[in-house]
Amino acid sequence: MAVYTKLSEANINKILEDYQLGELIKFAGIKEGIENTNYLLETINNNFIITIFEKRVDTKYIPFYFEVMTNSHSKGIDCPVPIKDKNGELVKKIKNKKMAVFGFLEGNSKKKWNKSDCFMVGQKLAQFHLANINNKLKAKNNFSLNFWNKIYSNCFNKFNNVIPNSLETISDEINFISSNWPKNLPKGVIHADLFPDNVFFKKKKISGFLDFYFSCVDFLSYDLAITVNAWCFHNYKFKDDFFMSLISGYQSVRKLETAEVNNINILLRGASLRFLFTRVYDYLIGHEGKFLKKKDPSEFFNILKFHTKVDLAKQYFD
Repeated sequence: MAVYTKLSEANINKILEDYQLGELIKFAGIKEGIENTNYLLETINNNFIITIFEKRVDTKYIPFYFEVMTNSHSKGIDCPVPIKDKNGELVKKIKNKKMAVFGFLEGNSKKKWNKSDCFMVGQKLAQFHLANINNKLKAKNNFSLNFWNKIYSNCFNKFNNVIPNSLETISDEINFISSNWPKNLPKGVIHADLFPDNVFFKKKKISGFLDFYFSCVDFLSYDLAITVNAWCFHNYKFKDDFFMSLISGYQSVRKLETAEVNNINILLRGASLRFLFTRVYDYLIGHEGKFLKKKDPSEFFNILKFHTKVDLAKQYFD
């Protein structure tokens, strides 16, 4: 949710002409995030979000993303829902980029959270998995093993420049994961990016999920691993009570299968590599600006190193 594409008031009013959202009062670019351009609109009727899809979003999967949002919302997982224009269309164009208008999600993300919040996150993630288990549309995970190997090959000579003395660990890990990545775990629609900034809270309860543009079909427990890495570390230190709460919340809705538990360590390591590699790529290729701050790749390098030394399945599930 960064501001890559600048819109004027005239641009905004031109968009509103195609919808029945009411007269514009004010608008502002949303500065947080790194993927798409987002604007908050306040009209005489309500608040809305304009999203302009930028380079990293695979626009051919937009119907899939919209199905996930609409279906999740219908099953009690609140989230922004795309709004049709006067002609019944969900996707429009602005400045040669695809865009859509969404309802506004009440609440705010948390900068600090506790184990009770983690329980709710795990619980709501499992509800999301079950809500979307029978979706008709599919999307592959473009940021899985093949992507990791590609980034590894392309950045091989640069890892040590970004994170000193990291190449040996990363090389060992990509070889290990390539040889041991599981093949037959339960699959379904996953969020794949459930970081704290993508979960809104209101009155101490989760008010909804945001940012479904990495959603795809993959192992449900891989999504859980991504979420554990995002919520259960603080200042590079693992919070075991946060982990136990998040897992307990998840299993209060959907019980993990034995194979998922047995593979949780490698899933956590793969989830670490996924965000380590995209952050390294963004560090090397991305453009930092007024509304975009690059995220530190070393955060996920340290999380990866933790998981190579500690098998949480043996520590907490035995």
